[in-house]
Amino acid sequence: MSSDPTPYPLRPKLTIITPVFNEEDNLAQYVETVRAVLFCAPEVEARVLMVDDGSTDRTWQIVTKLAAEDDRFRAVRLSRNYGAHLALAAGLDHVEDDADIIVILACDLQDPAATILDFVSAWRSGADIVWGKRRSRRDEGWRRHASSLLETTLRRFAMPRNSRFTTGSFLLINRTVLECVRSMREQNRVTFALIAWTGFNQAVVLYDRQARIAGRSGWRFGQMVNTAYDVLIGFSAAPAKVITVLGMSLCSLSILLLIYVLSAWAFTDVQPGWTGVMATITICFGVLFMMLGVTAEYLHRIFVEVKARPLYFVSAEAGAKSISRAPSACWQLTRPHCVGRRIAVSRFSATVLKRRHQ
Repeated sequence: MSSDPTPYPLRPKLTIITPVFNEEDNLAQYVETVRAVLFCAPEVEARVLMVDDGSTDRTWQIVTKLAAEDDRFRAVRLSRNYGAHLALAAGLDHVEDDADIIVILACDLQDPAATILDFVSAWRSGADIVWGKRRSRRDEGWRRHASSLLETTLRRFAMPRNSRFTTGSFLLINRTVLECVRSMREQNRVTFALIAWTGFNQAVVLYDRQARIAGRSGWRFGQMVNTAYDVLIGFSAAPAKVITVLGMSLCSLSILLLIYVLSAWAFTDVQPGWTGVMATITICFGVLFMMLGVTAEYLHRIFVEVKARPLYFVSAEAGAKSISRAPSACWQLTRPHCVGRRIAVSRFSATVLKRRHQ
């Protein structure tokens, strides 16, 4: 059974979160598809929340006009380009309080909008999280193999056991999972990993990934490597264990080498060997600096989290005003009295009153 205690409404309110960054060429087709497939679907009452991640083309102007003409569209503009995962965090923070289910849909429509209706069916069957799993994809061969390797590595070393996650962000979550993800305010974010970490009942829906309509994907090999790195550092103890094992192995090897050197010195006439010494020093120092680098990475991430800076700033909104509960870690430049400032003022006032009474 689902962990969501409320009964399933006959026509649930669905919020579709779509991050956009320089997507002016894809927006027309996206809007047409969403209107034809989801707005007309009797199974859901759909609306769209677009998050403009600091676009430099006409994306925000198009989105603003769209929100003014159709109240089923809303938009939030971030003050700069924060990256896809922080844009998704902003979208999740601004979901309406009456939304029953939330779906993440990319603007390029490589993930077909019609599959969302299959997500809803899986949700009605008891799933709290529904993952879209690519049955086939029209991408380059290296991209398919790299994605498969990424998923296998994370499933083995980082993600919770028996999780049915996929490495994409095409998914559905219910209200309960939304509130859990909202409570996680870490800076180095990988959306699918945070959602998978929550647990709950999960289901998988297979679909065929389509070719991109316009432009080129921003998902490069380097970003795949960076995502794997972030998830392993943030969700797995494997890097720390690896450097510990390496350290112990080098220590054991050094003891054996010391025994060999002492034996050779005692029983044979040894000539000093520059090559062996330099090779040993190079290997040991290389491993040592790798250990220091991993340790420094953990310290840097601790430093970033301790500063507790806001995840993002919102510079503008378009469409119907959100009634969502925005966490204190997201400040809006259009709001002069944000939660963080109120807390600071309250602490300052309490300090002043305390000094007056002393």
